Amino acid sequence: MPTNVTPEFDKQRIVYEETEDLTQRIVELEKLLSLAPRHKGAERMVGDYRKKLATLKAQLEKKREQDRARRTGGSEEGVVRKEGAGQICLVGVTNCGKSTLINAVTNADLDVGSYPFTTPVPTPAMLILEDINIQLVEIPGLFVGSHEAGIGRQALAVARNTDCIALVIDLSQDIDQQMNVILGELDAARIRLNKEKSVIRIERVGLGGHMIYGAHNFEGDIEVVKEYLKARRITNIIVRFQRPATFEQLVDALDASVAYVRALIVATKGDAQGSVARFKELEEKYGHRFDIVPTSALKKENLDGMSWAFYEHLDILRVYTKIPGKKREDRPIVLPEGSVVEDAARKVHKELFVERFRSAVILRDNDKIKRRTVGLNYPLQDGDILQLASR
Repeated sequence: MPTNVTPEFDKQRIVYEETEDLTQRIVELEKLLSLAPRHKGAERMVGDYRKKLATLKAQLEKKREQDRARRTGGSEEGVVRKEGAGQICLVGVTNCGKSTLINAVTNADLDVGSYPFTTPVPTPAMLILEDINIQLVEIPGLFVGSHEAGIGRQALAVARNTDCIALVIDLSQDIDQQMNVILGELDAARIRLNKEKSVIRIERVGLGGHMIYGAHNFEGDIEVVKEYLKARRITNIIVRFQRPATFEQLVDALDASVAYVRALIVATKGDAQGSVARFKELEEKYGHRFDIVPTSALKKENLDGMSWAFYEHLDILRVYTKIPGKKREDRPIVLPEGSVVEDAARKVHKELFVERFRSAVILRDNDKIKRRTVGLNYPLQDGDILQLASR
């Protein structure tokens, strides 16, 4: 041990060594490393502590995985089968206005009450938006620790697999308290909102050991990454840091159970006293991370705007097929954003319009070129009218 460490370092070392709780031990060791001397004589000591930190983090993650496996060992009830063009889960604390909102934009008649947990299980309803259906699912109200409770696990299992999550925030209540509960429970359930999975690319390989690329994008000491992989007994792997990334993002990238879901905020009860000030607070604190849609179900304000915001966050597009000389079909083909002609042709008839494809004509009323002949790889836009021809 170097003799020229600071008194603060020695005090923190004692705190670390006397701490038994695994999570807190990691916190104390990180503090200790931040106080470590930077001279050459301390390199070995610092390196040893970094290895211990990586080992502790690996032990913590293994413990969490075992806890998750134990909690989810039984069959999950309350699963909602997806229907329509896409599914939106409405998530919020109890009595934030989810049921009232769904009743206002669908034909549903969900129970609305002032008592807690009016909706006991995930409940679907169908929103009709022009010529497509969007499934809305009300998730029972979240509370601190709900990810560990039976009904909470069931509800969050639905949210994990949804196409988009709408965080429903009651503008008549404290903003931070609601957001802390919602974001905390979703994070504990390993649901990451509006985060890109592609920040770190992981590839398991048969040989080669640890191959790490883009180390300059890792926000920390790359040695911690290497030690963490060793501690987890991950031997042959390619890790590519494609954009700036943290250690927590690395842990997520290595965990197949992490779900990445798009999300927006729906602010309810815009008619309540003090709602204008709370909406501004919501925008200031969370507008950088989420699109925020203000509503009032009581006054029926901006319900249409909310419905179209749902559509936009589903990342889908509508394509209408047409037989030459006839009107286009009333019901569209719904495809993921970024789809090409081949994707639509495959949905219509794979053998006829893909394997025996001859040509396709796209009609766009709002385009300078209103009619164009294209191939299978041509990108589609929302509202395209498509005529397919086969050999």
